[in-house]
Amino acid sequence: MNLRVCLTVAIVSLVLLWGCAGTPATRFYILAAVAEIPLARPNNTATPVTLVIRDVRLPQYLDRPQIVTRSSGNRLQIAEFEHWGGNLREGMTRALAENLGRLLESDRVIAAPYSMLLQPDYRVEVEVLRFEREAEGRVRLSARWWLTRGSDAAILASPEASFLGTSLGEAASYEALVASMSSVYGELSQAIAASVRAAGGA
Repeated sequence: MNLRVCLTVAIVSLVLLWGCAGTPATRFYILAAVAEIPLARPNNTATPVTLVIRDVRLPQYLDRPQIVTRSSGNRLQIAEFEHWGGNLREGMTRALAENLGRLLESDRVIAAPYSMLLQPDYRVEVEVLRFEREAEGRVRLSARWWLTRGSDAAILASPEASFLGTSLGEAASYEALVASMSSVYGELSQAIAASVRAAGGA
């Protein structure tokens, strides 16, 4: 190997090493169940409600590994190095099941598909319309949900609502953003739980 080839190999190796060292590390986040929701009381003698979460649907622009924010009414920003730690739709389903289990004081809130042989009291299906930080710095969640009776699939409620988080400063971290998203998603959980209670599920 002559001197010119050796120098070329050395330069390419240095460039590759510099590129790897200069690339920021990817960070991963998950939605958390809302901590303020009380856990089920162990001495509660009422029969817990059985609820199945059939589906949580997302718009296509949110169904990706990267966290998406909105810089204007029509412009989206996709964070290259800020990712969800898993599938966002599955994470939202998990968080919703945990939130509703606590709110309804039931250990029988499960997500479809499930293998248990049971007839649920209710089923719920959620369609998320928007779920991101807006240009003014607040998280907005717009969603519609359908609550149906387990025995005959009759629709008991099908409201649509929007929820806004507290204002985040320009220097707010993605960790603060995801915490705000968890809190706002908890508000949706409370609204769904209220629909279940209004339908007779205590």
